[in-house]
Amino acid sequence: MEGLPERLRENRKMRGLTQAELGAKAGIAAASVSHFETGQRAPSLESLVRLADALELSTDALLGRRFDSPAVLVDPVFLRASRSNSRTLDLVKKVTQALIEDDEKK
Repeated sequence: MEGLPERLRENRKMRGLTQAELGAKAGIAAASVSHFETGQRAPSLESLVRLADALELSTDALLGRRFDSPAVLVDPVFLRASRSNSRTLDLVKKVTQALIEDDEKK
């Protein structure tokens, strides 16, 4: 889980969350989030999944796994949006959802 503490901290901060807020969202104690971010403890698989869900990331993204297959490439616009704060992420989701719903009506 090399690099997990940094990725966890970076993604939490990008979304404008405190450790306590992320912990509450994930159902994990803020102290545990702190321990994961400092590398003092590694999260269990269940905690890792909860953190990824709370940050709206895949566990692969949180673990820093890279795939070179073109089938898993993501549009750079969505990559930039995924690094935004929670307010921007919510707006992107709403716009995307509205566009999809509009397209389905056609």
